[in-house]
Amino acid sequence: MDTKAKKNAESKSNATSDCISSGGEIFADGAMIELIAGSSGHSKPVLLLWSGSKATIGPRVKHRGRTYEAPELTSSLCRTTRLPQKHADYGSARGLFTSISDLFKQRLDLPERESSLLACFSISTWLADRLPSAPGLTISGPDEELGIDVLRLLSCVCRHPLLLAELTPGDFRSLPTELSFTLLLLQQELKPNMRRLLRASSYRGLYLSGNRGRVVDLYGPKAIFCGNDVAVETLSGGLIKIVMAPSRLPTSALDEQKISNEFQPLLLMYRLKNAPKVHESRADLSKFAFATRPLARALAMCFPEDSALAGDAVQLLGPQDEELREQRFLDVSYAIVEVLWGIVHNQKLEEVRVEELAKDVNAMLRSRGELIEYSAEEVGWKLRGLGVPRHTSSSGRQVLLGRDTSQIIHRLAQAYDSPCARRAEAGCQECNQERSANSKRFM
Repeated sequence: MDTKAKKNAESKSNATSDCISSGGEIFADGAMIELIAGSSGHSKPVLLLWSGSKATIGPRVKHRGRTYEAPELTSSLCRTTRLPQKHADYGSARGLFTSISDLFKQRLDLPERESSLLACFSISTWLADRLPSAPGLTISGPDEELGIDVLRLLSCVCRHPLLLAELTPGDFRSLPTELSFTLLLLQQELKPNMRRLLRASSYRGLYLSGNRGRVVDLYGPKAIFCGNDVAVETLSGGLIKIVMAPSRLPTSALDEQKISNEFQPLLLMYRLKNAPKVHESRADLSKFAFATRPLARALAMCFPEDSALAGDAVQLLGPQDEELREQRFLDVSYAIVEVLWGIVHNQKLEEVRVEELAKDVNAMLRSRGELIEYSAEEVGWKLRGLGVPRHTSSSGRQVLLGRDTSQIIHRLAQAYDSPCARRAEAGCQECNQERSANSKRFM
């Protein structure tokens, strides 16, 4: 090799080594880098640099003196995920939302509310990296074929979708991290260790241990078809929950590539325009249960250009919020907090025996239709789980009703969104403090 050729080769090598591999960036000045599909026949995607009004596309892009290049993806990964081929004007947020909702209604014969919730989830995946936590979605119902079709249709409208079946904890930890995936899972069984991993990876900034001493960031949105509601109920709150009846329409082939080519460019532009503007929404969340509010807040934040649409999206969670309240009504821990609330405000007792507390709790649950009877020992373990201090005396285990216990009960009542916590008892300092703090946090 002659000297000139050698210098050119070295220069090219240095230029490549100085490149930063990136699957997407959002810069402080509002500029963004996004991954889009490369030309036909090439497995490697290309980058789109968005200045706020203009797009530059290429295998490498430069911003503020730094050069970025698209990551090298395996051919199998390129086949199984979808990237937009371009960006295109979506018109309005309301129009885009309606088009996605109509897609699920017309193609799969889903009801209005369920279709709208699927549209909410789809749009949220394009802004998930700007949210405090990634909205999740669980789907249940007897029609597995319909559930799979919902996942397939979601893969056409979600950001960086990856459709997988029966994911194990080992599979999950070994997923490639070049892209921030939206996981679309067919998962008939959800074991405790899998549930914990799925829940932990829904919070931004939490890393998971990977193979060979690595740590991996697998934060991102997930949609899971579980088939039966028993599996769904094993997941924690903070999820959009959809129960589907069998479709009345015969199964028809979905032209996924055509649908993807239509919607992915629109949603990419939605992300480019709205990701830098995501902020706390002013949607009214005060009527929602404590456990529903983070999800409602995240959905509202996904519509920064249309506050009315943000409010409409939040209201779609109303039925599942009401169901959550009804389920909690029969929860023994909830009943314990309610009983102790009345006792601490009575101010006539300095302590209460766990055995007497168990009797009052069981009486409350029976009045609500609960048939299960809880022993004093079981109530004691629940008290421990709630963080309510107990001590042993000659008469047995007791709960001391001092200031510390009162503060704990008030915080638990707020966390459970108990009706008793919505009123301030006369002369109670904790009532006024907790009510003020809760108002600032969620209004």
